[in-house]
Amino acid sequence: MKVRTRFAPSPTGELHLGNARTAVLNWLFARRHGGAFVLRFEDTDLERQVATAEHGIVRALDWLGLDRDEGPFVGGPHGPYRQSERLEIYGEHANRLLSAGLAFRCYCTTEELEIRRAEARARKGELRYDGRCRDLPREVEERFRGEGRRPSIRFRVDPGPIRYADRIRGELTVHGEEIGDLVILRSDGRPTYNFAVVVDDLLMEITHVIRGAGHLSNTPKQVLFYRALGAEPPEFVHLPSVLAPGGGKLSKRAGATGLRAYEEVGYHPDAVLNYLSLLSWSSPTGDEILSRERLMAEVDLDRLGAANPEIDPAKMRWLSGQHFRRESIERLEVDLAGRLVDRFSLGETELRALTEVLRERILVLSDANDVCELILPEPDLSNSAVREVLEEPHSARVVAAVTERWSALEQWTRETLREALLEVGRDVGIKGRAFYHPVRATLTGAIQGPDLPDIAYILGAERTLERLRRGIAAAGA
Repeated sequence: MKVRTRFAPSPTGELHLGNARTAVLNWLFARRHGGAFVLRFEDTDLERQVATAEHGIVRALDWLGLDRDEGPFVGGPHGPYRQSERLEIYGEHANRLLSAGLAFRCYCTTEELEIRRAEARARKGELRYDGRCRDLPREVEERFRGEGRRPSIRFRVDPGPIRYADRIRGELTVHGEEIGDLVILRSDGRPTYNFAVVVDDLLMEITHVIRGAGHLSNTPKQVLFYRALGAEPPEFVHLPSVLAPGGGKLSKRAGATGLRAYEEVGYHPDAVLNYLSLLSWSSPTGDEILSRERLMAEVDLDRLGAANPEIDPAKMRWLSGQHFRRESIERLEVDLAGRLVDRFSLGETELRALTEVLRERILVLSDANDVCELILPEPDLSNSAVREVLEEPHSARVVAAVTERWSALEQWTRETLREALLEVGRDVGIKGRAFYHPVRATLTGAIQGPDLPDIAYILGAERTLERLRRGIAAAGA
């Protein structure tokens, strides 16, 4: 059996970390087993649709590197891959159930159903459908049609146990009398969620339904539809819910930021993939920094946890930094070029130097902006903090000694700059802030920032020595 998984979002907004985690696990599991990963849009809820959502979801999947084997914009043998384009298919399957006596036409209007629900609430009774259209005489149906009523189609749910299995929770049972007869096709011809999902997963030959625990209550209803259509259900895997930092439901203020925002800030996409994977399972080695190749090789549904994980923003930023440390200089240089070259008028030499330094410092790409803003503009030596440092009696001597030693370097590398700086410190007999602050203030106009050899390496020999000479003059003024 070829493994086939699917990710089936509604195009009502951006992907956030919670639903992206579902996509990641479906993709990883399909890739590990040489199977297919299918994208399907469940877009029959016309009122909630957002026009740009489809492209936003595809963009987010592309950023994470989750390529699709079938789906919108890709095609495939099981299309269409939008539910709005499959209405005829749902109608055919509903009619199959009607012909088999497993479903019936329900002529109850929305107003009538709401009145019955209100009455049930008033007497604290059950809110399930009362079955009054289950066995309508033909003449009654004809009268209703004559009145212009458009029926929905309901599935007959008989009393008794409905047994089904979940990979994480094991064997589960719900009783039919707790559910009641289910609408599968509305009076306007649109399918209900549970029916459409089953028809789609059945025809698309989905073998594993990996989704959030919020769908657990839908599963017994879907199992009934599978069996009525003469098919065995796929394997169900209901993932624990992803919670906001500190617990509670994800929201736009807490953890449900769209993936586009993480891309814009400059998270490493492999780190986000890595982090979302760790929200569900762990490597048997205990390692946390995992490449996508290792994730694909090691993903294991039997290692899925049952506890609801919380989003940890600091952990995800840390992982992003770790993945940048492992990135090739060439690839990171391309990523940084798009953010920095035009903004700071960087040349090739400066960009390469920046990349070498930043690979060891940044957690997200936008951190590079802060470093560049500090280092690249001409320093303001007139601000009070810098003046206070440069007016110290030893400052001119320190800056002059560093200038002389760095001017004599044959190779301008981070290592040679660092060794020379240590030698100067020993020669002048000045340590700590008293030694480093005058040099840093001269080079950047600030007294905090990256290591001095890194600053000098990024600026290059000519610009560094020019700034130091200005600093000598300012310190001696």
